[in-house]
Amino acid sequence: MKNLLKSALAILLPCVFVMPIFAQPSMTPPEEIRKFGWMVGEWSGKMKWLMEGMEGEMDMTLKNEFEGQFLKTTSAMDMMGEKFTEVSFMGWDASKKRYSSWTFTNFAPLPRIEHGTMDGNKLVFISEPWLVMSEEPTVSRATLTKISDKEVSFTLEFKQEEKWEKVAEGTFKKKT
Repeated sequence: MKNLLKSALAILLPCVFVMPIFAQPSMTPPEEIRKFGWMVGEWSGKMKWLMEGMEGEMDMTLKNEFEGQFLKTTSAMDMMGEKFTEVSFMGWDASKKRYSSWTFTNFAPLPRIEHGTMDGNKLVFISEPWLVMSEEPTVSRATLTKISDKEVSFTLEFKQEEKWEKVAEGTFKKKT
């Protein structure tokens, strides 16, 4: 009887420990995120901005990579002698058939949460209200337009009452 119990444990215990490994969710991006594989790599560009009566140009660099089920974007920009940084994770919400993005910046106390859809060659994200260097919550719309696998244009707008006001636009090219 002792030998039978030992044999049963010898067979069952490895199964108990191995089964959770096979039950783990996929650690790779879903197809809806993998289709942005052309974006993986380093990018740079210039953005023209106009906010609160001030205008100027900023240099910006981006690095896109897959991390788990997400497309991760790390960016840095120089504007008016200040350095701004962001780390963003874009995922696919299959239940709502939309993209969602969580962006952590050094200029806002909480992440910016956005939801978006593809419209032809345009990826359009609209944010939930978030604090962007002010006390008043802002709703933003970001539009990324694919020009080619090595060039995109970007437009950022803030909602002012019922209208969208453009606050920045520019183009980015993939470094070779």
